[in-house]
Amino acid sequence: MMFLHGSRQAVIAALVGLVITVTAFSYLRYQENQVVHDALEAETYNLQRDIRQSLVSHLFVAELLAREWERSDLSIEERWKENADIVTLYYQNVQGITWLNDQLDIALIYPQNEQPELLGTSFAKTPLLEKLKASEGNRHAMMGAAGNLGRISSDIAIFVRVEQEQTHGFLGFVISLQSLFNNVVRSNISEGFQLSVRSDNDILYQFAGDTSLRDEWSHFHSLQLVGNSWELSVWPTADHLEQLRGGISVAALIAGLLVTGMLTFVLYILGQSRFKAQQLADSNIELYSEIDERERIEKQMAYLAEHDSLTGLVNRNALKRILGEWLETESPHKKAALLFIDLDRFKEVNDALGHTVGDELLRRVARRITKLAPKGSVLARAGGDEFLLAIAKPDSRESIIKLSEQMLQALDTHFFVDVYELFISASIGVTFADDADFNAEYFIRNADTALYQAKEHGRNTYKVYDKAIHHDLSKKLELVKRLRHAVSKQQLTVYYQPKVELGSRRISGLEALVRWVDDDGSIIPPDEFIPLAEDTGLIIPISEYVMEEAFLQLKQWHELGFDELSIAINISGKQLHLADLVDDIMERVNEAQIPPNKVELELTEQVFIENIQSHTRFMHSVREQGMSLAIDDFGVGYSSLSYLKNFPVTSLKIDRSFVRDLPHNEDDATITQTIISLARNLNLQLVAEGIETEEQVEFLLQRECSTGQGFLFSRPVPARQITELLQQYNGLIPIQIA
Repeated sequence: MMFLHGSRQAVIAALVGLVITVTAFSYLRYQENQVVHDALEAETYNLQRDIRQSLVSHLFVAELLAREWERSDLSIEERWKENADIVTLYYQNVQGITWLNDQLDIALIYPQNEQPELLGTSFAKTPLLEKLKASEGNRHAMMGAAGNLGRISSDIAIFVRVEQEQTHGFLGFVISLQSLFNNVVRSNISEGFQLSVRSDNDILYQFAGDTSLRDEWSHFHSLQLVGNSWELSVWPTADHLEQLRGGISVAALIAGLLVTGMLTFVLYILGQSRFKAQQLADSNIELYSEIDERERIEKQMAYLAEHDSLTGLVNRNALKRILGEWLETESPHKKAALLFIDLDRFKEVNDALGHTVGDELLRRVARRITKLAPKGSVLARAGGDEFLLAIAKPDSRESIIKLSEQMLQALDTHFFVDVYELFISASIGVTFADDADFNAEYFIRNADTALYQAKEHGRNTYKVYDKAIHHDLSKKLELVKRLRHAVSKQQLTVYYQPKVELGSRRISGLEALVRWVDDDGSIIPPDEFIPLAEDTGLIIPISEYVMEEAFLQLKQWHELGFDELSIAINISGKQLHLADLVDDIMERVNEAQIPPNKVELELTEQVFIENIQSHTRFMHSVREQGMSLAIDDFGVGYSSLSYLKNFPVTSLKIDRSFVRDLPHNEDDATITQTIISLARNLNLQLVAEGIETEEQVEFLLQRECSTGQGFLFSRPVPARQITELLQQYNGLIPIQIA
């Protein structure tokens, strides 16, 4: 749109010039095209006339020769050879002469060495045959397709009825249209023109090197003679078309565009000059007001960049800058302390009462912290419900500890917001500048690390940073990173621990357990990486991998003949939140082609109890699909057993902590006996975990617990060792497996 300002005259001149130029070009091009059409019309007419004359001359000769034969006293055979030589000598398009008797059989043919097999046969394969049969009294020549006398389909024949006193028949000329058209066209066509001759949409003859203009420029003439019709089309070559046009229209178009462009450019420059002058004057007026507005906005942006819009406190970036300035100077600033304050249960306030109440609570928390903050300190809102309090010159470390305790006590006191009385608490991470190597970024990081430890120790408390905490956290982060790589590089593998019938020592099933084999071949214990996998969500791809591998391995064992074996898979709490978990499990079961009743899903008692109502649909779906459902680590944390009655559990696994000291520990013996009795009364299967001695086996058998697993029978081992054990001992446990 800027182009149009001050350029109205240039735009009008351009439009008018284009209209005049296009109009002149269109008119001149129309006149040129008319010249081309007239030339094509004349050329088509001349060629049509020449071809017609050539055909008429052949008809005339045929009729003349036939009348002479009728008047002659000589027989047909006596005149045949002499007349045939003369006709073919002077009429080169006649490629053969024939004589048909009254029965339309081919009696004579010339040249004799051409198609001698036709002598004595009937003239056929042409509509002309019907004309000959009905030609009695017809003294004129008849023309049509040559039929079996022709060499190619385009050949034609001319026949004239001959009626001598003793002899009746037909004198016929076989004419090559290709030769006739070629002789006429090459002798008479003007340079730069091309043509084609068609009959019933079939091309009989074409004289053309470039057919690109045929459809657009062809002129047509119908060529009719003695009941035969051909269509003649003539068109120019591209070069000849331009010669006929002359190029005046193109020259006029170019000249018009040049003149229009030059005039438009001149008017545009003049218009733009006037517009720029006016624009410059207006810009000078606006410039001063814009400068003032920009300075105001820059100040506002600078303020917003370093302040929290809700509380008016400085933000994390501003505090980082301030800490950097403190730590660059000499002491006492280098004794600075930093408190990282995070509110406990603040999300519950937001969810229950809304963000309006939550925002007002944050403002009141900020005011309460400010009242306790020492002189010269800086309070910042780090984001969400987190605050950072920096003390530039603390009296001592003990004073900071005391301040942290006061902060906890103050924030644990009720707040009144609107009509609500609210109670919250806080967790505080405390750190000092010298522990951060006087680096502002490390300073804040260490406070965050200490806060993390405070939250892990039950909230509403404080923790002081020390390097051991940071080392543990760094080690944990490094292990998480390595675990992610292990999952992506498929460094995890599946081990199997047998479930054994205690009486017969026969392996009845196996539990699939994930193991992490490091690059150096060492195995990282599952109690180190499984909790991290749960926290980071990696437990989901890990569990899916274990499930897929275990199902495929079970299929192999079934194919080896051990089709009574079942497989137990551990399900994590994270997986239970997946909407299509049962469908995904069944899809893998079907892909592996194993019976669903040989699959058992294990949930720990803690996972089972958490959100038990939301897990109800999952448990019933598992049972509907024919799979079993087991509770792992039974009896270690909950006393309510109502879920055993109300939900479709099929088996219990007695936790190893109760089995470890059997039979000598009376408390463990009593608890184990109780669990066995409970399972028997509820018709649930039992599996004892952690069996390591024969005494434990004897104790469990006496109390009718018939299935167990533990190091006495086998540690978790790779699938290859399980296969060897099954094949070598036919599914029995002979000795303890290392």
